[in-house]
Amino acid sequence: MREPTIYDVAKKAGVSPSTVSRALHGKDRVSADTRSKVFQASEQLGFTASKEASRLRSGKTGRIALIVGNRMSGWYSSELAEGVYSALSNEGYDLLFYRVADRKQRADFFSSMPIKRNTDAVIISSFALTENEGQSLRDVGVPIVGVNTMHLNDRYSMASIGVDEISALKNLIHRLCVMGHTRIAFIQTTPINKDFVWDADQRIEGYRQGIRAAGITHRKDYEIPVPHSSEAGSIAVSAILALDPQPTAICCISDEIAISLVHELRRYGVRVPDDISVVGFDDREMAAPLGISTIRHRPDEYGKTAGLMAVRLARGETLDRSRIVAPASLILRDTIGPARHIN
Repeated sequence: MREPTIYDVAKKAGVSPSTVSRALHGKDRVSADTRSKVFQASEQLGFTASKEASRLRSGKTGRIALIVGNRMSGWYSSELAEGVYSALSNEGYDLLFYRVADRKQRADFFSSMPIKRNTDAVIISSFALTENEGQSLRDVGVPIVGVNTMHLNDRYSMASIGVDEISALKNLIHRLCVMGHTRIAFIQTTPINKDFVWDADQRIEGYRQGIRAAGITHRKDYEIPVPHSSEAGSIAVSAILALDPQPTAICCISDEIAISLVHELRRYGVRVPDDISVVGFDDREMAAPLGISTIRHRPDEYGKTAGLMAVRLARGETLDRSRIVAPASLILRDTIGPARHIN
């Protein structure tokens, strides 16, 4: 059975094809009665433009924008986008996916606002908006949902969901202390882009608060910066082996760093976890097969929730909860154990 065409719609509505086109695209010189006939004929025939017609009639676009600052293909962004897309598609909405990667792209995006008149809600993920950027989004007049923005002075969103990075690290430090660890280091990646303030950067603050809460002396040299590169593990190991005394446990900002670190430590003859325990963050696909202990969070799951929050706000509905803390849990695998020496 062939797909209906604009000519079929015109015949059923009793108007010309050009009138159908003007009606579906919201042009002038079409009476309200004629426009209604065109919409009705389009929907009855299942014409492919019927979805657009419905949007024009409602004044809504049927689209929601997701804006990220890190790589779209990266683990976090892709998992989050998958969750958002899943929620939107089930509700009949389309996803617009934007990346603003540096200062110039941010300036161009928030000055031109390609989402203006093109979206019903905006989801901002994991980076802090400047005052001008936040106001620009507010001026568009659509709801804003923040994802992983709770520690980023988020004054602009109407709703938010995300992991409490600080509490997650504080809880990890407490657990390590219970296991006898008092010499605990943290591996932090150097900023890829200084134009962004990332929520993940708050993990080191959770580490510091956890150290203070445990009554452990905070050592600045136990905070080890490494680059975003394949050499991160070897650079970290060189710094760790030079410490005196060496840490008995190491918290990593991500599984990616933890995996590389464990490989390099074992290559140097350091037993993990007998000599040094290592804990990552994320629970990416490779963490379980490699036995990496980690803090698990699910961007795909809270991405679904963020998408549903955006849909409800776009429809003018009231949310039961506008601020939600997504779960994060410690997953014990092969790289964590009791301290070698309990002081």
